[in-house]
Amino acid sequence: MKIETDQSAVEKAVEEFVEIRAGEGRVQRWRGEIVNFSGTGLILRLSDGTEKHFPVERVVSYSPNSSSLYREANKRLAEGAVTEALGLFVRARTAESREWRRREITADIVRCYHALGDYVRAGEEFVDRLVVLDPQSPFVWCVPLAWFPEETLALAEPRARNWLNSDLAWVQLLAASYLLDSPAASQAVTVLDRLRSSTDETMAILASAQLWRRGWQSVQPNQLSQWENVIERLPGRLKSGPCYLLGLAWKQQGAFDRAMVWLLRPPFLWPENRRVAARSLWEAAELAGKSPPSSSPDSAAGSDHQHEYQAIVKELVERFPESPWAAQVRAAIRSNSLESGSPVRDGP
Repeated sequence: MKIETDQSAVEKAVEEFVEIRAGEGRVQRWRGEIVNFSGTGLILRLSDGTEKHFPVERVVSYSPNSSSLYREANKRLAEGAVTEALGLFVRARTAESREWRRREITADIVRCYHALGDYVRAGEEFVDRLVVLDPQSPFVWCVPLAWFPEETLALAEPRARNWLNSDLAWVQLLAASYLLDSPAASQAVTVLDRLRSSTDETMAILASAQLWRRGWQSVQPNQLSQWENVIERLPGRLKSGPCYLLGLAWKQQGAFDRAMVWLLRPPFLWPENRRVAARSLWEAAELAGKSPPSSSPDSAAGSDHQHEYQAIVKELVERFPESPWAAQVRAAIRSNSLESGSPVRDGP
C-alpha cells in the first residue's frame, strides 16, 4: 500500500509556540515543539530537551507547524469548497506523523462531514477517531450535534442507538441529539436528563440545550433570559446550536430584533460550525423577509428590512454554498422569486 507523505508535514524549520495563562491576567509565550495536546494537557519540548506540561485550561492559544496539505485544506474550506477541503484534510491526516495532530485534523474532518449534512460519517469520525482515543479531548468543540430536524439524521439512527450505550458522556450526548426526533426519543430524553446533572458544566449545559429543541416553541420570556445567561457560560465554539434555538424562541415570542441578534451570532462569531451557521442565516433571512416593518411597507423601515434580507441571503450563498439552504436560495434566484422577500422553507 502506498502511503502519501508531505515533506512539510515532517519538517520542523519553525519553532512552535504556545500561550499560557500565568495568573493576574498575564499570558506567557513558550517556544519549542508541541509533543502532545490531549485532555491531560499540553506537553512542550524546549530547545534544551526538557519538557513542560500545561493543563488544558491554561492554554490560551498554540501554533503548530502544519503541512501544505493542511493549509490548502483550510484555504479551500474558507472558500466554501467543503468537499474538496475534506479530501485534503484526510490526506493531511494520513501524512501527519504526530498522533495529537492527527486528532486535531480529525476535528476538521468532522466539521466538513457535518457541514455536508453527513451525520453518519461525522459521528463516526468524532467517536472512533477522536473521543474514544482521548475522552477529554480539547478538540471536542467539533462535536457534530443535531440542532434541528434533518432527513439525513435518520441514516445515523442505527449507529446512534449503539452509541447511546457508550460509557463516554460525549458519545452519549451525540447519540441522544441524533435520536431526539426519532422513535427512540424517550431514551434520548432519559440520557439527556441524566447528562444535565454532569459535573462537567459544558456537558450539562449542552444536554440542557438539546432539550430546548423540544420546548422552544412554548417557553416563557423570563425563561429565555435565563437561557441567555446559560449560553454565555459555554466555550465560544459550542454556543452556535444553543444560540440558534434561542433565536427561534425569541422569534416565536414576536421579539424579532432580539431573535435576529441571536440568529446572526453563529455565522459571524463561530462559523466553524458551518451547518448551524448556514441554518441560522436561513432563519435570519426569513425573519428579515417576513417581520413586519414599524410603519408602512413603502417606508424607510420597510426598505431597510428588504436590504437586510438581501444582505443575509448574499452572506448565506457566498459563505456557505454547500448548505441546502444556500441551494434553495440559488434556485429561488433562478426562478426570479428572490424579490418576494421570503425564501421557500424546507421543513420545520
